[in-house]
Amino acid sequence: MLHRIGIPEGFGLVPILIGATAASLLAGNALAERLAVDLYVRPGTLATVDGTVLPTLCYAEQETGDAELPPPAFRLEAGDTWEVTLHNQDDTAHGIEVVGIGGSSSSVAPGSSELFVFDFPSSGTFLYRDPVAYPVNQGVGLAGIVEIADPGATHDADFTWLLMDHSEEWMNGVESGLSIDTAVYIPNYFTVNGLSGADTSGDPRAHITGRVGDQLLIRVANGGLRIHTLHFHGYHVDVMSRNGAELADPISKDTVPIPSGETAELMLTPHQGGIFPIHDHVVLSVAANGVYPLGMIVFTDIQE
Repeated sequence: MLHRIGIPEGFGLVPILIGATAASLLAGNALAERLAVDLYVRPGTLATVDGTVLPTLCYAEQETGDAELPPPAFRLEAGDTWEVTLHNQDDTAHGIEVVGIGGSSSSVAPGSSELFVFDFPSSGTFLYRDPVAYPVNQGVGLAGIVEIADPGATHDADFTWLLMDHSEEWMNGVESGLSIDTAVYIPNYFTVNGLSGADTSGDPRAHITGRVGDQLLIRVANGGLRIHTLHFHGYHVDVMSRNGAELADPISKDTVPIPSGETAELMLTPHQGGIFPIHDHVVLSVAANGVYPLGMIVFTDIQE
C-alpha cells in the first residue's frame, strides 16, 4: 500500500522523518520498524569493466558528491514501513514506485521533494524504480532493490543481484537532452550490482560463498529492460518466490528467467564444492560492448 504526501518547496521535512534511522511502531501485536531515508534523483555515472564511463540518472543517498550506479539497496523486515523523501535534482519530472506495492502515478517536479510511504506486510524481494517516462528513466539507471527479510528465516547466508542492461546510445541521448526512440533499444553493457565480468567476484553481495550443505538465499531483481535468464553451472536452485509472493511448491531449476521489472528468490543448497559460473544464457548479455565474457556473470566458491 502506498501513501503519498507532498512537501511544498521551502518547507523542511515533516517531523516524523528521522533521516536514515529506524523508529519503533506498534503494528498489531508485532513490533514493526519505520525506515526513513532521503533519495536524490540526479545525474551520475556508470564505470564499466572496459573503462568506459557512461552517463546515468541515479537514485543517490547523498545530496552532493559523485552519484554512481548501482543505486542503494535497502533491507527491512516483514511488517516494516519504508518512508522515502524523494528530492528531484534533475530538470525533468521523476518519481518512485515499488513494483507490486504502489506508486505508479507518482511524479515529483524538478527542484521539488515529496514523501512516499510503502508498507510491506510480508517478506519478499521487490524492485523500486522510476515509473515516469517509462521505459527511459528505468533504462538509464533509476531502479534498485528493496529486500524484506523474514525474521524467522533459518538460511545460512543471503546474496543480492540487481541485474541491469545499459544502452550507451540511450544514456548519451538522455544526457544530451535528445528524444529517445523507445522502439529501438540495443544495450551493450550488462551488469550485476553495477559490475560485470570478473569484477563481480569482488562484490560480497554477488559472489556466492559457502560450504556444501549450506542454504544460500539469492535475491534477484531485474532493473533492466531485457529479460535475463540465469544459468547455473554445477548446481540446481529452488525458485522460492517470484515478485514478492512465495511459491507453494518451490521449483528446482538450473536455468531461471527473470523478466524485466520482476524479482525472484532462489535457494542454493550446494551438493559439491568448487568454483562454477552463473551467467545469462544469452551470449550477448555475457559481453561488454561485444567482448566476451565481460558481461553478466558471477561465480560460486563453495568449500567442502
